[in-house]
This record gives sequence, structure tokens and C-alpha cells, in this order.
Amino acid sequence: MSKLIAKNVFQLPKMNLLLLTTSAFLLALDVIFYKIAIGPAYFQVSFGFLSMACIGYIYGPIWGGLLEVISDVLNFTIFGSGAFQVAFLLTAFLGGFIDGLFLYRKSVNWLSVIMTQVLVMLFVSLIMDSWLISILFGTNFKVLLLGRLVRVLIQIPLQVIAIFYFIKALEKRHVFDRIRLR
Repeated sequence: MSKLIAKNVFQLPKMNLLLLTTSAFLLALDVIFYKIAIGPAYFQVSFGFLSMACIGYIYGPIWGGLLEVISDVLNFTIFGSGAFQVAFLLTAFLGGFIDGLFLYRKSVNWLSVIMTQVLVMLFVSLIMDSWLISILFGTNFKVLLLGRLVRVLIQIPLQVIAIFYFIKALEKRHVFDRIRLR
């Protein structure tokens, strides 16, 4: 497990102007990526997972989780779909936290990206979100779980491939080195 998780992963980054501006930029990117979705309404796939992975990769689990909570609030405030539910902020935090836990302070590799997406998609998106939806709307948990399972199983390999090559491309071009983020 020590190869999957870097040392000192739970330290918050030092607050400075660079941290705040890059955080704001990545938050804006996250909001835009979540709004861009492809596919029919019942099977929409957005690209928000790419910015979430970058946030975790750059800032780690704590800051990544906090930025995802802020992103969730911004998405609701700007686009407002349905009623705001505080319980979903926990799943937003966990998604960013898991990304940061496995991607922070390391060169991205297949195992860390697979672990990240399996945990985020199966535990957070499938199980926790389905459970919260079943509680909030009084629907059957098993029905929700089975209905969402196919989508999640299709998304996991697609997201793993996209995240791996997206971050590898940024690493190869030394994007993070140029702005002194890693």
C-alpha cells in the first residue's frame, strides 16, 4: 500500500497566490467539464473526472476534497438542477479525497489510476450516491444500484484510460513543473 500512497499525503499545501489562482482556475475548469456531457439523458458522461483527477494529483486528498465540495456548490449555484442536498457534499469530498490519496506526489501509473477510479466509481458513485438517492427520494436501493451498475462498469475503464493519458501528457510537457506545482 505504501507504493500506492505517497508520504506526507495529508499535509495541506502552503497558502499563497499561486495556490489560490491555480485552485480557482482548476475549479472553473471543473465546473466547465461537469457541464460538458455526452450521451442521452439516462447515460450522460461528463468530463469532470479529468479535472477532479488533476486537482487530486496536484494538491492531494485534503485540498482535493475541499475543492470538490466547492465545485459541487458552484455547480449547483450556477446551473441549479433540483434541490440542493448537503449529504452529496460528502460524496464530492470523498471523490476528491480518493483522487488525491492515490495520485498525489507521484508519477501517474496504471495501478494508482485504476485504484482511484474503482473506489470513486464503485464505492462513492455507485453505492453511496445510490444509497443517498434512495433515502432522499424513497426509491428502492437495489433497483437504483442495478440501474446504475451498467453505466459505472462501462465508465470505469474509459475514465482510467482518459485520466492516465491526460495526466501523462501534462507530465510529458512539464506543465506542472513550469508553474511550480509539483
